[in-house]
Amino acid sequence: MIKFINNKISRFTVLLFVVVVLSVSCSDLLNEQPISEIGPENFWKNNMDAASGVTAIYDGMQATYGGKYFYWGELRTDNYVLAQGGANQNNSELVNQNLTDGNANVLRWNALYNMINRANQAIKFIPTIQSFDQNLLAEAHALRAFAYFDAIRVWGAVPLFTEPTEGLEDIQKPRTEASTVMNDVIIPDMLLAEELMSTLSSEFRFSKVSILALQSEVYMWLQDYEKAKEALDEIVELGEHSLVNNADDWIDLFYNNLPNTAVPDGRGKIQEGSELMFSIRYDIGEDRDNPGFTFANRSAIMSIFFSGIPQFFMSPALENKWQEKFPVDKELWEEKYPDIDPPLERIVEYTDSLGVLRDSVALVYGDYRYYFSREGQVESFGSRGKGEARIAKWNRTNYNRNFDDTDIVVYRYAGTLLLLANAENQLGNTERALELVNQVRAARSLPSVSSSEFGATVDERDNYILDERQLELLGEGKRWWDLRRTNKVLEVLNPRLDSVPDANFITEESLLFPIFIDHLIENPLLEQNPGY
Repeated sequence: MIKFINNKISRFTVLLFVVVVLSVSCSDLLNEQPISEIGPENFWKNNMDAASGVTAIYDGMQATYGGKYFYWGELRTDNYVLAQGGANQNNSELVNQNLTDGNANVLRWNALYNMINRANQAIKFIPTIQSFDQNLLAEAHALRAFAYFDAIRVWGAVPLFTEPTEGLEDIQKPRTEASTVMNDVIIPDMLLAEELMSTLSSEFRFSKVSILALQSEVYMWLQDYEKAKEALDEIVELGEHSLVNNADDWIDLFYNNLPNTAVPDGRGKIQEGSELMFSIRYDIGEDRDNPGFTFANRSAIMSIFFSGIPQFFMSPALENKWQEKFPVDKELWEEKYPDIDPPLERIVEYTDSLGVLRDSVALVYGDYRYYFSREGQVESFGSRGKGEARIAKWNRTNYNRNFDDTDIVVYRYAGTLLLLANAENQLGNTERALELVNQVRAARSLPSVSSSEFGATVDERDNYILDERQLELLGEGKRWWDLRRTNKVLEVLNPRLDSVPDANFITEESLLFPIFIDHLIENPLLEQNPGY
């Protein structure tokens, strides 16, 4: 995480003078002994204190999203099938669409409300500091908007806290309608954050670029395409980010493999490049926010996507789609894309007629993103059949989660351009939408899309853009939200679920996640979502 003002960070985190909202039961709270006499009125004295307080929100963000970023936005999609015998019950429920209210890993919102409470502290007290740093206040508002946006997308109505929680009497609240949270908190927060923010781009902190990216997702969710386009256009006009234009640089956006027996040529953690607009940073050298109790301040990418015993495989439906768009067979590629070479080459060894071992350059047919997102990659591609390969976008081996420092990529420039294509299409700007799709295609050295292939109707073109986003953003926590905001979940997923043992069809009610049973017990003012 952000490593500045270390003594202040530790002081803020250890004293946490606030009651952590809904993070433990009331009885646990009553048994807690005060560990510091420092109250908030004695902490927020200067901009160094404010910086420490905002850094603590990012610490809370790490703890919140280590695994849930993918549980909420990725794993309920057509990207995955279960690896037989690998996934535990909690994770199986996601793929099989039979979530239960006892699924703590997916549904517990303790860390989310801890993050929100820290944001509320910063929002309340930073303005009391003389000559306060407006960027810090902007970050606090952006972080709160980000957290509540996910909360209403996951659960719909949720308890709403906009003031710091300072006692047990503040904890129990009924749910507030999602529309109220959106209109009274999320939108005002993100607009004020933009107004206050002067930093254009910062990879691991909210900046002008990432605040606009958040706005674009909120407005796309609301189907306000004009405002989404405005935010997305501004990102492009700022010129802070650009597409990488070769396979090596694309791989480095995600790469985190230490050298070991499984990956002898491992280069360590890279995760850098001009496309990365905002990521949740994880750092092995950082002090743990909650040592000994949880995986706070650790990612879950390795344990989800490349666990030692596989839990999830890339779905055959996704692999078929990828190979249909970009054939891996020479004859099929040349039939679909005559006179166009595929983007990837490799060196192969052969023995000539004299018995001499020689090298030769061979074309690799298909989309390099497919190979480098899939277990086996290029050299061992045929060793895994369809539906039997893990996602290898970040890691090609597994580590104990205590050592997983893989950053979660939240906003990336390729995703921005494809989201803008979606908005342009909805606004009737078909040519501009196609230009944007082909801009990403060109950066990936892939054949351009023709206007006839793109589709004759808004819905056909929407589906095409969603497919392009699915391939480009595989494993980045966007697919479920793409299907939700376009009202395509039932249309896309239910036909696939018909052939999945033990799976449930998705209904309008089950689009929302259930409230965790323990939260219902702890807070009698809460009501369960319908259908659970």
